[in-house]
Amino acid sequence: MAKVKKTTVKKAKAQKTDSSKVKNTEAQIVYLGLGSNVGDREEYIEQASFLLSKKKGIEVIRRSSNYETEAEGKDDQPAFMNAVTMIKTTLAPRKLLTETQEIETALGREREIEWGPRTIDIDILLFGDQIVSEDDLQIPHPLMHERVFVLKPLKEIAPRVIHPILEKSIVDLYEMKKSESGEKYDDELPGFKDIRKGAVDDFEHW
Repeated sequence: MAKVKKTTVKKAKAQKTDSSKVKNTEAQIVYLGLGSNVGDREEYIEQASFLLSKKKGIEVIRRSSNYETEAEGKDDQPAFMNAVTMIKTTLAPRKLLTETQEIETALGREREIEWGPRTIDIDILLFGDQIVSEDDLQIPHPLMHERVFVLKPLKEIAPRVIHPILEKSIVDLYEMKKSESGEKYDDELPGFKDIRKGAVDDFEHW
């Protein structure tokens, strides 16, 4: 297999944001990555989406299909189910992080093992065109452009959105990474499969 080339990061034009001081006067479009590899993985993604929709200042707009992928980082664990949710929010980045972590805790997320199994993982991928660089919060997510399991569901619902640092569209980043990775991320392989479509209505019964 050919060596993977790292994507070159261009200097961003946007200014970094202090996540604790931002007060949005207008709602921002935000993309969240959802992942689970413990128990009923689809159920945890459904519940996370439902709980997000119940948070003040958050409106769930759309969710991608669910995709199953092999674990990365620590591979001696079950495969993950991954999806991306688009929300509209008036919350500041720091407040949104707090809200997502509360949902993770409510759904039994434990943080004892780095890269370990989890009932639910909620990552802030993109927050409008804002750039945040803090010890415990970085937006855009610093590894999103290296992860096909993030880019593929994100491409499904937001192919033309531009990464504010790399200044490339999501579909372009996906195609670049897929090409670098060769057959490992072939869409037809069982290790990376589309499970089913997600939608707001999927979790209305919760």
